[in-house]
Amino acid sequence: MNEKEIIEKARKGFDEDFAKKNYMEGRTGDDKHLNVILNSLDIAPKSKILDLGTGSGYLAFPIAEINSQSQVIGLDIAVNTLIQDREKAYNMKLKNLNFVDYNGVTFPFENNVFDYVVTRYALHHFPNINKTFEEISRVLKSGGLFFISDPTPNENDDIRFVDTYMQMKDDGHVKFYTKGEFIELAEKYKFKLIKFFGSEIRFSSNRTEKYLSIANTIDKQVLDSYKIDVINGETYITEQVLNLIFTKQ
Repeated sequence: MNEKEIIEKARKGFDEDFAKKNYMEGRTGDDKHLNVILNSLDIAPKSKILDLGTGSGYLAFPIAEINSQSQVIGLDIAVNTLIQDREKAYNMKLKNLNFVDYNGVTFPFENNVFDYVVTRYALHHFPNINKTFEEISRVLKSGGLFFISDPTPNENDDIRFVDTYMQMKDDGHVKFYTKGEFIELAEKYKFKLIKFFGSEIRFSSNRTEKYLSIANTIDKQVLDSYKIDVINGETYITEQVLNLIFTKQ
């Protein structure tokens, strides 16, 4: 698939998933992880924050609630989902929170306007990761913070089984990155790692039929490292998550 096709596939998949009530919160929500993220960011008053790949606003809403003097913008390609987000923000009277849609490539913002760029469980869907990092660097002020939270392949998964598994959903998954790959990308665009912590996510999906069709071709050690189980027709997988905070030099 080319870049445009991947973006459109992701857009369609996200809007379909987010249309289901509490779908993503039920799959990827984690209050403990969220609190660690919020505490790690330690956002200064009157800051401007961009939540990249905001989806249902899992990060954007609590950041806006806690930091009432700051301006928060959620950016995403999922146009229909953002309509719901705007309505929710209006009902919650969060005047410091806005949602903006874009083409999935170029951010619709001027240079050096944000103090923070945050993104959770989104970067693995971006087809041109170099362009994305370039755009993040462009819109972030010097000395600003860039936070990434995204799953990563397990250390012994040298065949990138997890990417094959995630692509079974056909929702525009491109690839998960290792810590080293993220650091290399970040350094290329003037970022320096200042903090790291790990976490994990376990979720179920309806990929069972496709998974079982290839399971016996995958090294058992690789499958065991993801703690994969098939229960009542649902496939459960545990993925390690990278949480990295960079500063723009």
